[in-house]
Amino acid sequence: MKKLVMFTAAAIFSATLFVAQATPVIKYNTANNALVKATPPQAVLTAFAAMFGNAPVRQWKLRSDGNWRAHFLRNGIAWEATFTSGGVLVKSERA
Repeated sequence: MKKLVMFTAAAIFSATLFVAQATPVIKYNTANNALVKATPPQAVLTAFAAMFGNAPVRQWKLRSDGNWRAHFLRNGIAWEATFTSGGVLVKSERA
């Protein structure tokens, strides 16, 4: 029974982490005056997970320079991390 509870908790936690990191970003496209949903490339998501583990991402933002910024909590403290579209960390700092 204890193993079943632990397995279920791990599965729920993993699903929550995946959904939090894959939350789409809404961007305004000035070329055609439309709102566009975008999600970070897999390289960015993989790099974030490798560097920050299972930190819950509050929001992903696509910056005008093409970089992706993650707003997340790390040990209860707000942080920001900026990645290139190829998954290279540009900077990370407390928000």
